[in-house]
Amino acid sequence: MLFHVEWEFIDTSEDGEKRSLEVFSRWQPPEGTDFQEFYGYADGTGGFAIVEADTAAALAQATSPFVPWLRFTAKVILPIQDSAEIAGSGIAFREASG
Repeated sequence: MLFHVEWEFIDTSEDGEKRSLEVFSRWQPPEGTDFQEFYGYADGTGGFAIVEADTAAALAQATSPFVPWLRFTAKVILPIQDSAEIAGSGIAFREASG
């Protein structure tokens, strides 16, 4: 599954920032995850990643070391071709249902 994972810093203290960067410097994505894109916001408030994960549990394992400092939101995403086809199928179903 492909996920859009966004994070927001919740501990913006200097100690929190220092500790989260220390943990991040040693962190490696767990097995079953592939971080395809990884960005931080220029304003320093957080960032996002595009992550392919075998399971939701693998994604949770990737984010769990950072929960003292970050709030995560993860949404499953689809290629636009798939999303558009599904939307078209939904319209066709509703039209057929009168």
